[in-house]
Amino acid sequence: MRISGAFLTFVLLLAAGPAFADQSDPRLDRLFQQLAKATTPPEAQGVEREIATLWLRSGSDTVDVLMTRAQQSVEAQDAATAKKLLDAVTEMKPGYAEVWYERAALLVAMDSPQEAAPDLQKAIELEPRHFQALALAGKIAEDSGDKRTALATYRRAVAVNPQLEAIKRKISALAAEVEGKDI
Repeated sequence: MRISGAFLTFVLLLAAGPAFADQSDPRLDRLFQQLAKATTPPEAQGVEREIATLWLRSGSDTVDVLMTRAQQSVEAQDAATAKKLLDAVTEMKPGYAEVWYERAALLVAMDSPQEAAPDLQKAIELEPRHFQALALAGKIAEDSGDKRTALATYRRAVAVNPQLEAIKRKISALAAEVEGKDI
């Protein structure tokens, strides 16, 4: 289901703009401004989808096919194949932030969060506004007991995307625990 929705958005964006996006695509700046101003979760979700679609556009047909196949493998619960495909993309296009995030998310799902941490760091280095990567990095820190880092990372994610309600709840709970007060 996710692929077909992303595919539809991809087709619409193809008709509207250049063949690929990268972390410096000017459309992303506008979308992140819209995301910061979103007042409801549904409004934010629409902008999130547009951002995710741009992040998936690598500028390489080969990479795009491999990323699609990796997503299909994840949906088919074939983590080993998905990882091999994502490994290949990291070799082919190491400056592509989304592959690092996708591989990290897969590694977390495979119960390898420590292996995922460097991939998240790379994704965030390439795209500091990657709120999904920030949220996942916060979860890894929280799960490992580093609550102070988790709190700071969650706050960065919410600074980019203020409609992350579940993350806001985590911030409240962690702030009370780490800082000794509610926020």
